[in-house]
Amino acid sequence: MSALLLYHTLTRHSYLNKKLFPFNIYFPFKYFTTISVQCSQHHPINRPFQCLQNHQEPEISGFHQKGFSNITQHIIGKAVHAVCLKEQPHLSIFHYNTLINMYSKLGRIEDARHVFDKIPERNSASWNNLVSGYVKMGLYWDAVVLFVEMWGCCGIQPNGYFVASLLTAFSNLENMVLEGFQIHGLVLKYGLLNDVFVGTSFLHFYGVYQLPCCAETLFEEMPERNVVTWTSLMVAYSDNGYPEVVTNLYKRMRHEEVFGNQNTFTAVISSCVALDDDFLGYQVLGQVVKSGYLDNVSVSNSLISMFCSFGCIEDACYTFEGMIDRDTISWNSIISALAYHQLYEKAFSLFSEMRHDHNDVNSTTISALLSVCGTIDCLNLGRGVHGLSLKLGWNSNICVCNTLLSMYLEASRHKDAESLFLAMPEKDVISWNSMMAGYVLAGKYFKVLEVLAELLHLQRTVNYVTFASALAACSDGQLLDEGKTVHALVTVHGLHDNLIVGNALVTMYGKCGMMWEAKKVFQAMCDRELVTWNALIGGYADNKDTLEAVRTFKSMREEENSPNYITLINVLGSCSTETDLLKYGKPLHGHIILTGFETNEYTRNSLITMYADCGDLVSSSLIFNSLLNKTSVTWNAMLAANACRGLWEEALKLLLQMQRKKLEFDQFSLSVALSAAANLASLEEGKQIHCLATKLGFGSNSFVGNATMDMYGKSGEMNDVLKILPEPNMRPRLSWNVLISVFARHGFFQKARDTFHDMIKQGSKPDHVTFVSLLSACSHGGLVDEGLRYFASMTSEFGVPPGIEHYVCVVDLLGRSGRFPEAIGFIKEMPVPPNDFVWRSLLAACRMHRNTALGKVAAGNLLRSNPSDDSAYVLYSNICATSGRWQDVQNVRAEMESHKVKKQLACSWVKLKNQIFTFGIGDLSHPESEQIYRKLTELRKKIQEAGYIADTSFALHDTDEEQKEHNLWMHSERLALAYALISTPEGSTLRIFKNLRVCGDCHSVFKFISSIISREIILRDPYRFHHFSGGQCSCGDYW
Repeated sequence: MSALLLYHTLTRHSYLNKKLFPFNIYFPFKYFTTISVQCSQHHPINRPFQCLQNHQEPEISGFHQKGFSNITQHIIGKAVHAVCLKEQPHLSIFHYNTLINMYSKLGRIEDARHVFDKIPERNSASWNNLVSGYVKMGLYWDAVVLFVEMWGCCGIQPNGYFVASLLTAFSNLENMVLEGFQIHGLVLKYGLLNDVFVGTSFLHFYGVYQLPCCAETLFEEMPERNVVTWTSLMVAYSDNGYPEVVTNLYKRMRHEEVFGNQNTFTAVISSCVALDDDFLGYQVLGQVVKSGYLDNVSVSNSLISMFCSFGCIEDACYTFEGMIDRDTISWNSIISALAYHQLYEKAFSLFSEMRHDHNDVNSTTISALLSVCGTIDCLNLGRGVHGLSLKLGWNSNICVCNTLLSMYLEASRHKDAESLFLAMPEKDVISWNSMMAGYVLAGKYFKVLEVLAELLHLQRTVNYVTFASALAACSDGQLLDEGKTVHALVTVHGLHDNLIVGNALVTMYGKCGMMWEAKKVFQAMCDRELVTWNALIGGYADNKDTLEAVRTFKSMREEENSPNYITLINVLGSCSTETDLLKYGKPLHGHIILTGFETNEYTRNSLITMYADCGDLVSSSLIFNSLLNKTSVTWNAMLAANACRGLWEEALKLLLQMQRKKLEFDQFSLSVALSAAANLASLEEGKQIHCLATKLGFGSNSFVGNATMDMYGKSGEMNDVLKILPEPNMRPRLSWNVLISVFARHGFFQKARDTFHDMIKQGSKPDHVTFVSLLSACSHGGLVDEGLRYFASMTSEFGVPPGIEHYVCVVDLLGRSGRFPEAIGFIKEMPVPPNDFVWRSLLAACRMHRNTALGKVAAGNLLRSNPSDDSAYVLYSNICATSGRWQDVQNVRAEMESHKVKKQLACSWVKLKNQIFTFGIGDLSHPESEQIYRKLTELRKKIQEAGYIADTSFALHDTDEEQKEHNLWMHSERLALAYALISTPEGSTLRIFKNLRVCGDCHSVFKFISSIISREIILRDPYRFHHFSGGQCSCGDYW
């Protein structure tokens, strides 16, 4: 019988398959056969409805009253439809409509349309059901077209259900505002606005099209409102960024005694987070508990996010643990909350639990875990998550890949990040921006610009973040030209009005010393925020333009912009002199106390630094000592304050106190400590700090590395400098500057010059510090013409405007070589007034060449600019002494006494076995003085036999020649050398340090002694190192 019926169906009713089911869909022969057989046996007289009503299948038995509405399985629905067409080809309009509805619900929209087209006479339900089906399937434009067709040909009046479906279609299409207004007109015309369902649909529509005010106007006109209506208006405002309106609506709704539902609470909780209103947030929590929605998954997820935002991670965990049901969002929310608060152990523990209980890990889960793995400690966990993402097939997910990029870049694993970036199948603008931001953080500024160039070459999408990173890279100072190019690109891409890009431009120009350009950008900006003002003030502070920094600060307040702690830090940072302290620093301190910013840690630290920079270390210490809770940052500020005033030993003592208090060291504290050891020439302490930095993971840090190089350089250990020097292609500009400075200080002038040219070849642009070291090397090396060429190239070739320190170097360069007319001419043509450093350099040159007349002029100018400068008196007195003008010497000394100026006493020291032994002129205080002077006598005899003749012109007292020579042998550096010789093993290097410039006769003595004892002697004075070996000095007798 079944076989016969199957044949009958395939032949007699084949036209049904072709016309009704034109697509290649499996036909439910089993159900069709069963139902047809029952109808043929029990109801032979064409009564299909009756036989279906008595069918044993529940979905079929209610067919008579419900039609196709109860059928939930496609296979059953198709079979019933086929039976109806066989037994009664023309169905009622009711059954046609339920059939359309069934196919729509089952996702068979083509079948639904086919049925719709076959209905002889359609009613409003027919159109409604098909429009609703199109909307459910996401075929929004088809729904709109169907509405136009209905309205144009049939004139059927739409009902509330139809309007709601149509508005849903409009909400998911673009540029349908006008059409929505037209439908609104129809609704008013037919009086459908009384339907709450219709009104709510319009509220949603206006919210989607960013017209919350229209939504509120409609809301106020609605005759009836329920919780869904209130919630729809709240969501409209929430989605459009008006959280304060949402909370006000919620309060009003509560006042009108309308109780919220899960969507209400979700919207209000999100608004509390946006407003950072924890008080209202906890009030809403009470309403949630009272209303019984705490067990709702969506509401609980929102609460977890809220608690995380408020920093209440324990409450977030408590809410999560109390949830009866959890979805993927629940797990992701709590893992993200733990990740945000760096509780990576708990985050990974919950992740393991999630995989065991829920096992629905998605890209958000992976991204949340990876966000806590951007440190060295967690990197291995991050690599494990990376492996898991590969296993789960998330390796091609753009979100996961971008988070992996951020993780590797934050952990300074740039090669891993680059490999991942190259392997990514797809890259979006976030991928490119992540690479650029990572390179900025690592100080690889050229890499940033290379990425930008590739982006533009590939014609990929760029945004304001792209250019902000590029401008941050150009803020280094050596990439000003590139920064100007990026500025032009910003204009080309139409982002010149973007606030973040404008802030980056102001910062970039400020960091590059071009404050006129920074101010031009600032004035052209349409919108300004506090960050903009801070960027401009910070630029003036960086360039030590106190007056403009204070003026800008006043202008900001006049425009009713309230400063924050960063503003105050920037203004404080601009103060650097005693005058600045009196005029601006102390009044600003008073303003800080009045406005309550004194409690801010960063402001207090800046006050410590400001007072120290302005020479008032006592006030710095008072502020520091008054603080009860001192953080590492506060200690760092005091470290820097002592270093700023040259109190290097105090700085090292503070570091030891930090260590005893078990405070964490960072790159700043270690760099300052290394600088202190460098200036004290404390090689042993410097090595210990270097080891500590390496142990703490700062060995590869560029700031610490450069400070370490400087320490070894100032301690006379050139080999150690070269050991830790980065490869040429990896050296930042600061490393090049340190290397040039070290070579210059040690007398390797040609190497300093060659290093400068290597720097240029590697594409690193020199700055003002580079040229100070280079010009100093030329000055001390006698490379006069070459030094003048370098000075000229500063502006013509490298675009570095010369500062007063460069003019000082040129005066020293010309003076040392005895070219006094050129030196005087250069001083007269300087665009800035000569300061005391200029006159001191000229005076020192006059001392060297015994130019008494010009020395008197230089000394007079020096004393006029700084009457308390003892060096002016001493140098001029020495000039007079070497010229035999003893009366003038007496006059100078009398003038010093009248002005109560005391000469700085010369002293030398040597460090042996972690102890420092200091010697003054003719010092007899040392316990081993007898052995020291016996050694001196021995050395004097030996070098005289070798040809030494004393240069008594360096003896500055009016005595006979024999006494002058005796006085020379009382010099402190000779006493220190003698003690070092009797206290150190044969063959070891001797290191002597002196606080004043070494005298010419002592320099000759050290050369003779180095040839006699066959040991290297390293003598460091405030100006340079002298390496004595085999009777020669590294300075070539030119210093």
